[in-house]
Amino acid sequence: MAGIRQILQRRRAAESIRRITRTMGMVSTAKYKSYHNKRDAAAEYENALSQIGYLLVTSQEPIDHPLLKENKSNCSAVLVVGSARGLCGSYNNHLTHLLDMHIKNASQLGKKLDVYATDSKLLNTLSYRKIKPQKTYPNIDESLGGAGVDEMANDFIEQYIAGKIDYFGIAYMRYYSASSQKVQTLTILPLTELIDNLTTRTTAIWPYDISFEDFYLSPEAFEVIKGLALTIVRASIEFCFMDAALSEHLARMVAMRSATENAENMIKELTNEYNVARQGQITCELLDIVSGTGDLK
Repeated sequence: MAGIRQILQRRRAAESIRRITRTMGMVSTAKYKSYHNKRDAAAEYENALSQIGYLLVTSQEPIDHPLLKENKSNCSAVLVVGSARGLCGSYNNHLTHLLDMHIKNASQLGKKLDVYATDSKLLNTLSYRKIKPQKTYPNIDESLGGAGVDEMANDFIEQYIAGKIDYFGIAYMRYYSASSQKVQTLTILPLTELIDNLTTRTTAIWPYDISFEDFYLSPEAFEVIKGLALTIVRASIEFCFMDAALSEHLARMVAMRSATENAENMIKELTNEYNVARQGQITCELLDIVSGTGDLK
């Protein structure tokens, strides 16, 4: 059995770990609630954008715009949104597996795959696997604070219009509910696929409810698409980042709660071990006293 001093040192270490994990859990809880409120507020805005986009892409007279067409550049781009910080369980491992699928699919199809990433803990894994991102963007918190999202949207839109890429998607951890988060890839470009995804996963818009002929556009639809495309792409990127942030903080909440419970169990075990060791020491001291008294007689 370990000595009393060693047991006390281990218990103090466990108590220190419990304080740290409990504090980190509280911080993640506060951030989770904050991002959840932002997500709820942004949901209606995204629904409205998807409705406008649906009306444009389903018009009787097709709009001739490069963002609404497929191209044959034979190069795809994927932005991987990793966790801004660590201690969030297997969050980044799931994203790594999804990225592996993209790499294998591109290899099988004989296509080039450009990998982009946010400034996250995932970069260490990519470096270990010798995957060098084409570009690294600010992490989730900084991007949602207004840094980098416009640059991302403009960058990928320009590449698609120029024919440098024929596909752009975001691999991230999608938030469904507090009990369900799953990795997925949201197709951003071509724009028609993004609008189709948004209208089917948010508010469905049926042709007999409202039609394109009910509206008069000024300027023309081609000009509207130019501004609307940037707005939809930017909003979709932000929404993906919000989902990723929610999932990250939720994963950290669960991990820190589990770590706190483990530390508390360890403290209980060490306390029992300390009591046993202390009682054994007291017993030995009493026996020494009794033995000494008997020798004197």
